[in-house]
Amino acid sequence: MPHTPAPLSESQITRIVWTLLCLMPLIGMAIDLVAPSLPAIATGLQVSHYTAKNVISIYLLGYAFGNFFTGFLTDAFGRQKLIRFSLLGFALASLIPLFWNDITALLLSRLLQGLTLGAVSVLLRAIFADILPPEKLVRLGTLIGAMWGLGPIIGPVMGGYLQVYFGWKAGFCFFAVIAFIAWIATTLVVPETHFNRHPLRFNTIRQHLTEVFTHRTFLSIIILMGLSYSLLIVFNTSGPFLIQSKLHYSPIFFGHLALWLGVVFLASTFACRYALKYYSIEYLLARFITILCILAGLGVILSYIVHAPLVLVTGISALVFFACGFIFPMTMGKGLSIFRHIAGTATAAMYLVNILITSLTAFIASLISIQSALSLMWLYFCLLLASVCVYWGMMRQKSM
Repeated sequence: MPHTPAPLSESQITRIVWTLLCLMPLIGMAIDLVAPSLPAIATGLQVSHYTAKNVISIYLLGYAFGNFFTGFLTDAFGRQKLIRFSLLGFALASLIPLFWNDITALLLSRLLQGLTLGAVSVLLRAIFADILPPEKLVRLGTLIGAMWGLGPIIGPVMGGYLQVYFGWKAGFCFFAVIAFIAWIATTLVVPETHFNRHPLRFNTIRQHLTEVFTHRTFLSIIILMGLSYSLLIVFNTSGPFLIQSKLHYSPIFFGHLALWLGVVFLASTFACRYALKYYSIEYLLARFITILCILAGLGVILSYIVHAPLVLVTGISALVFFACGFIFPMTMGKGLSIFRHIAGTATAAMYLVNILITSLTAFIASLISIQSALSLMWLYFCLLLASVCVYWGMMRQKSM
């Protein structure tokens, strides 16, 4: 007979919720804390800046698959052991660059960090759903987003200071210590919360995935998600080399600049919630994507005219981050609303495609030498032009 646990008390639920919420910034800063150190990684390991940028793309690749497979595994094997194993795995993966001063070891570390932290992100959402009723879960959504958003905001600043005063390996030491503390906290506070186990049935999984991936509107939505998130990653991947190596600003300066762009993105997500009270998702998506593409084209033109690259990069990037604060949550909400009957599979597919697109974009960006503001403006413009084509060619056509 299945084990029936004693119900959790309100105080236990509160401790579990706040313990898990405190993990959210770690997920958000896994890219941004490392970004200010990319030029130093290239110099320290004697590799090209093209190779150093793959520190971002390989992490995203691991994160995509960690999200995807854990979504199926946790329903079969529970939450508690998987989240402990994942946090401990992340801590151990973070130690690899401290002992092996080699680009291969660093890339392996980042791949394992992505796999384990991708698993943690799925398990956090699953535990919240286990212990909270729907109405409390909805109210918690904004707080979850805000706690995650702290990562991209404080991550670049912390990364900049760690880089200047201790070197690029200090960021990985920080990850290991924080993950180990998180492992202790979850071991002490978080019990098993999932007892209605479902064995892995590959035929059912295959049928659900086929249903999801043959839905044209859903595909266009998750491609838009991937393209909008890619706009943020392009800055984190190429921005450090442009601002630090070409414009000769410090990692601390880059960290503060990235912090304010993160604030812009977070503020935009709250503005999006307010705007959706008065306008439909389709109305806002159409206007934001089209207007932003025009602004990115204007940025390209201004790059030939304006001789203030830092001002131009900061201004256009702020507009891009603001628009992505609208596009990303709207496409996520729209996508989840399509497959309410198989939400777990739809979420797994959504994050897989979204992060794979972002990882591919980060890899392509690593092959491009960003020597000036013009190069970055062209990257923004191409991604936004692709977004316009996807929206008007696939999503709008399907809805008409």
